[in-house]
Amino acid sequence: MFCPMKLDCKMMTGVIYNCPNLSECLENSPLHRMEALRLYCMNQGIEPEDIKLDGQRLQLSEILEQPTLLRRASFVYNTDYETRDIIIFGNPVQWDSSCGGVYNFSSLPVDSLQQLIAQGFVNPIERQNDAPTIQEFVAFAREQAVNGVDFTFQGYAVSPFREDYRVSIDGILFRGTYPHQVLAAFHQFVRGADDISVNSEYLFAWWD
Repeated sequence: MFCPMKLDCKMMTGVIYNCPNLSECLENSPLHRMEALRLYCMNQGIEPEDIKLDGQRLQLSEILEQPTLLRRASFVYNTDYETRDIIIFGNPVQWDSSCGGVYNFSSLPVDSLQQLIAQGFVNPIERQNDAPTIQEFVAFAREQAVNGVDFTFQGYAVSPFREDYRVSIDGILFRGTYPHQVLAAFHQFVRGADDISVNSEYLFAWWD
């Protein structure tokens, strides 16, 4: 999935490469410009390192690895919090001082998380401390859905009246039976989590 808007091109347009909406997605991308350009190039089948500037290869991958270029401040959040909250909780949230400015959620489906990304409510490259990035959570869940395992997510939404307004993902969960290869992939994905719980009908990991 190489879309500057982090959309599922295959589902929406039937193609993975050379998407007809590519230029519009680049123009409206909420991602850092370098990350959006990287995805734009890859959607066209061009490796970013093949791009040359003044005859020299542009080491875009090295640029993207510099955290200062991908810091949270570069992402512009959609501030329509009422729509955000309905996607997450199913109804508007009364943001008052009693909740401390944070509401927790559990069992958020991957389609809802993808919708939050597509509408700019979630920064896909953000992570909860040492957890995977949000786009990595989505990619893992999409991969395991092919095996009939639908992971959901837990996390929290921050009040629109706080400076750190955002949505964070700090856990991943599945209830039900699953094939052995899913368990192996799960252990690999959640390695380093602060809390991991596994049994024959339950997979859970959480990051502090």
